[in-house]
Amino acid sequence: MTALPSPRAGMVRLIIDTDTAGDDVTSLLIGLLHPEAQLEAVTICCGNVRFEQEVENALYTVEQTGKSVPVFPGCDRPLIAEWVGAEYVHGRDGMGDSFFPRAEQRPEPAHAVDELLRRVDESPGELTILAQAPLTNIAAAVIRDPTFPQKVKRLYVMGGGVGNITPAAEFNFYVDPEAAKIVFAAGFAVTLFTWTLTLSHGVFFDDDLARVDAIDTPLAAFYRQVTRKAEEFERSMGVPGTTHPDSMVCAAILEPSLVRKTREAFVDVETRGELTRGFSHIDFLSETPNCTVVEDYDTKAFLELFLDVLR
Repeated sequence: MTALPSPRAGMVRLIIDTDTAGDDVTSLLIGLLHPEAQLEAVTICCGNVRFEQEVENALYTVEQTGKSVPVFPGCDRPLIAEWVGAEYVHGRDGMGDSFFPRAEQRPEPAHAVDELLRRVDESPGELTILAQAPLTNIAAAVIRDPTFPQKVKRLYVMGGGVGNITPAAEFNFYVDPEAAKIVFAAGFAVTLFTWTLTLSHGVFFDDDLARVDAIDTPLAAFYRQVTRKAEEFERSMGVPGTTHPDSMVCAAILEPSLVRKTREAFVDVETRGELTRGFSHIDFLSETPNCTVVEDYDTKAFLELFLDVLR
């Protein structure tokens, strides 16, 4: 693996923890290609599709950008629950049923949790983590080292809000609510982007997608291909376009002005409810907040940023 260059002043030293499918790929493209990003590692967590396929999807995405960023497989199942996938959204391969050839780059031998702990120990207070998968890897790192949260510069989480797999629960929190509960109690400096925010501020509509198609680059075609099954599913559910829960977070990490409004809240996650397992309890009245929740976002500027990446 070629050594990564030293980040220049102002660049964000970033690790993306992902369950690579659909919009996870879009987020990785931003992390790989945005000029303010120094993506230092990609860690893989159980989630959207078969774990081994998620690893391959990350490797293939890195390869499409001509970059060389290490990919570390992590936890291949939730802490307690049985794994639940979302192939019905993203296709059997998580890439819109594209079934791409195997990438030449191969995954690293180290476990993702070991690598997360090693990297923050080497650079305490310098690394930002984007957790766009179920929070199993992050929770496992906390269990291994309870001081891990204090060594992370900031943790950005995509999850929670209005339900999209059950009436009560968003997918990432539903897959491993025990992990999510651990993470929000651990003491991270954490910013939360919910599925609620995605539906109000993270959708590209037909006119937006026409602008993507007009770019006519290999990366634009790649984006449209890997998100095609998710777009079909979302339109069938009444969403008039494509959703970008993970990539809107990655963009905001690199361009903080995209975030227009936040509120402090106490966040916890339901793990026992028969009907509410995975529910995100977001309490804006609490006197002991543990999370910054994003409430308003510049979708137009996000689209322009993403178009620049695809060019």
